[in-house]
Parts: sequence; structure tokens; C-alpha cells
Amino acid sequence: MDDRELVLSGRPYPLLQQAWAWLESQETAIRQTLIRWCGQNSWTYSQDGLTAMAAQLVADFEPLGLATEQIALPPLLRSGATSRANDQITAPGLIWHHRPDAARRALLLIHYDTVYPPAAHQAVEVHGVPRCCGGPGQRLIGPGVADAKGGIAVIRYAAEALQRFGIGGDLGWSIALNPDEEVGSPASAGWLAELAAGFAFAAVFEPALPDGAMVANRKGTGNWRFRIGGRAAHAGRNPEQGRNALVHAARLAIELDRLNDPAAGITVNVGRLDGGGVLNQVPDLATLELNVRVVDQLQADQMVSQLGRLRERFAEADGYACTLAGRFHSPPKRIDERYQLLHRQFELAAKWVGRATAWRDTGGACDGSKLAAAGLINIDTMGPIGGDLHSPTEYCDFDSLLMAAKTLVNLIAIKAAEGP
Repeated sequence: MDDRELVLSGRPYPLLQQAWAWLESQETAIRQTLIRWCGQNSWTYSQDGLTAMAAQLVADFEPLGLATEQIALPPLLRSGATSRANDQITAPGLIWHHRPDAARRALLLIHYDTVYPPAAHQAVEVHGVPRCCGGPGQRLIGPGVADAKGGIAVIRYAAEALQRFGIGGDLGWSIALNPDEEVGSPASAGWLAELAAGFAFAAVFEPALPDGAMVANRKGTGNWRFRIGGRAAHAGRNPEQGRNALVHAARLAIELDRLNDPAAGITVNVGRLDGGGVLNQVPDLATLELNVRVVDQLQADQMVSQLGRLRERFAEADGYACTLAGRFHSPPKRIDERYQLLHRQFELAAKWVGRATAWRDTGGACDGSKLAAAGLINIDTMGPIGGDLHSPTEYCDFDSLLMAAKTLVNLIAIKAAEGP
């Protein structure tokens, strides 16, 4: 039997096993690379940090022998609670193409920004554990070690294995890294939508769940901001002439909280309420920010309508103004019949390296949702097993890095065996 026939019969071929052995020989290199990446701050809002991280990535991907394209992205919108919004230049999208003219191609995607501001890199230890280190089989702890620099490491070394052992046949693939996923990919969303049209399927390297399960359905999520205008007045002389914007915003917060419907899978989290100043003045400005998560597009449409009605209601109160801005930045991702073959192929790829597979729904969002909305089927937890994400004790299980890299190599081989 040739390689393709072996794969189609559900068995790995010898070059795959050689690729697995080579990946195991790279354990030290993978560990050192990931530790170095975690030592470089790449907070979404740090242009200097992201630029430095991008430079490291370009250098570390050079052994693949692929030309690096740096994609200029639109400015990143950033604003404080009561300040005016402003545009901030962000770092580039990075992309490498292998066999760009192939008839069938795979997109390998993940982000290189993290939620950790520069101060997070100043601490030497977290809970007595040195940052991002550990012995064989131990957890690595560090800022972004699982979400998602561990995912970048999986792609980097699996891609080299694919090239070294000629795995993948005529199937082409591209690696894309974006710098703003942690805030909803506002700058790169258009680029991702354009990319989606050129590929047969995608793998997104967010971390697998702490027990190793893979994510299936994802909720849609969006952020909104209400801006409440009132009327200033002296709190002692003429408070009755004022209109307290902060209190009006608090009333709105209570109404928003009532939109929660756990049984239907709807969550509305009022995450920030800000306003006021000196205590002897009736505050004339307040802002309220919230996050919404829904199961499907019908719920999303209904929620947009409900938020709009609340804005109208609170703007109609005597002496007040109310504006609303926001959107669902990640639409719901629903697994349908189009995903069945891809999921079965992943399960086979995992089985070859002794990896059990389970699928679970989550309320979290990622760029896999955007690709799905653009029509590109994808598995979006192809990275290492990780936990405590976005916290000082974020970790990844180092052994799972190798397992994830082997699984990716296998999946590419399986997809290539499908033929044109």
C-alpha cells in the first residue's frame, strides 16, 4: 500500500512516525523558544511590545524557508471609560505561504497578542514558581504560555516537520498570526474574512480545555457601551436642578442585568460603570460597558433590539441623553453537518498518537467564530492543553505541545489523502 492508501485505510505511514520522532527530538528547542516568547511582552495595546514580538516570530520562522508577508492593518480603536475614543496603530498581521497555488489549502491561524500589560513581565515568580519553566512533563507557567504562544509553537515546529518529511502532498497551507484577537480582532477582522475565501478548512490554535477536550459550538459575544448625559449642579445649593448621570446609568445597569437568561444560554455582564468627579457636584456624564453572550443568531438579533429599546427608553427621561455603541464582534459558531468529516478526521489524527478526543461547547469566543461566519469550517482548539487563562498562573502542559504538533501533522496528511 502507498502512503495515501494507508491513510485512507485509517493507518499512519512510516514518514509520519519519523516526523513524530523528530518532534520529540525538538523538545528542548520548543521549550526554550516558548520561554523566550513568553518573556517578550505582547499586550494588545503595546505597539512596541507587539512589534518586538513580531520581529522575534519572523526570525524564528526563517528556518521554514517561506517568505514573510507583513500585512498593514487598520488602527485599533481604544478608549477610556469617559474619555473620547482614539485610534492606536497596531502591529502587522504576519503570514507565510507553503504551496500558495495549490488547489486545496489549509489555513493555520492564531494570535500573537496577549492580555498581559508590560508590568506582568516584571515579576520574577508567580506563587513561588519561576515564570515559564519546568521539567519534562511539567506545566509551563507564564504570560500567554497557552493563550496563545503555545499555539504558535505548535504551528512552528509542526510546519517544519511537514516540510522535512514531505508530508501533505499537494495540499498547500498558510500560517497567519494576528495581533489583536484578545480584544475581538477589530483591526484584523477584515483581513481574516478575506483570507477565509482562499482555503478548504482551517485550524485555529487556541488552547484545548484543561481536561484535553476540544471546543465544538461557541457562543456569540459582543461588547457595548452606553454613554449617559445628565446635567451638572451644585450638590448643596441646587441639586434638584441637576440630572445625575451616574444614578441614571445605575438604573440602566439593573435593567440590563434582567436580560440574563441562563436557561436559554444568554449572559449579560455589566462589567464597568464609571462617572462622576468631585463629590459636591451632581455628575453629568457616565458610561456603562457590558459584554453579551448568546447561543445563536436569533438570540443575537433579539439582543440587539432589546439594547436599542433600552437606549431609547433611557434617552426619553427628562433632562438625560443616552447613546449606544457596540456590536457582536464574534458571531455564534454552530457545528453542523459540514463539520462531521473534519471532526472525524481530527479524531483519527489524534488516535494515531494515543490522544483521546472529546468535544464540548463553550461560552468563550475566538477567531474561529469569524472564520466560520465567513464560510470556512475550522477546528479552533488545536493548541496545547492549558488553563488559568488570562491570570498570573496561566499554564500549559508541556507534553501536550508535542501531542498537538503531532496531531496537526497527522491531520494534514489525512486531508491531503482526500485528493483534489
